[in-house]
Amino acid sequence: MTVPAFCRYFKRVTGKTFTRLVNEYRVVHATKLLQQSQSSITDICFECGFNNFSNFNKFFKEITGKNASKYRSEMKQMTSNG
Repeated sequence: MTVPAFCRYFKRVTGKTFTRLVNEYRVVHATKLLQQSQSSITDICFECGFNNFSNFNKFFKEITGKNASKYRSEMKQMTSNG
């Protein structure tokens, strides 16, 4: 199967582009690291496979509805209150 054929098939079956799905998985991994790690957000960005910090911020906010630092602070607040 050629790459374009795979991409068309993948989108038809999942309703998402392959790149979109990969970025969603990367953001999910980043949310786990933000909760469990003390690493900087920049380090987490690159560890999750993003090559560009602004691209990471864009996708993170698009998927979670908030930026990474707000997400981390809210998660810390939830765990300290719970």
